[in-house]
Amino acid sequence: MRLKNTILFFAIAGAIFILSSCAKTVATTPIQFQKQLLSGTGTYQNTQHTWQLDSTKLNGVNFPLTTLQKNFKKTYTFDGGYSDTDNYTGKWEITTLGKLKETFIYKATNKQDSTVYDIVSINSVQLSLSKKATNGQVVSYAFKIAN
Repeated sequence: MRLKNTILFFAIAGAIFILSSCAKTVATTPIQFQKQLLSGTGTYQNTQHTWQLDSTKLNGVNFPLTTLQKNFKKTYTFDGGYSDTDNYTGKWEITTLGKLKETFIYKATNKQDSTVYDIVSINSVQLSLSKKATNGQVVSYAFKIAN
């Protein structure tokens, strides 16, 4: 009887150990998923993403890029930092699904400004943003992952 109780004890303890050590995953919200696609997950070697300008459209019509524009890059860090190859730095945030806000400081004048883009589409290798210009025209930007 004592051997039976000992075996039962170890079987129950083993089952509890196995169940408690199983990894539990938490579902990612759609906003958090967009953030991770934009800037990385924050895990080892995935703390930022750099996006290179691939094409631009003005009111749906392709707008040819100059050599300098083809080399334009934006870097978004997991902790909310932003920088680009025009030497602007600042912060980014996604508080509403499909809306990206960049806030940056002009170094020459030390003034702060922000731009809100519509995220048309985003995946692990492509980013498409659009915004309405002050003159009412819609400008679309397509980026490809650069890192």
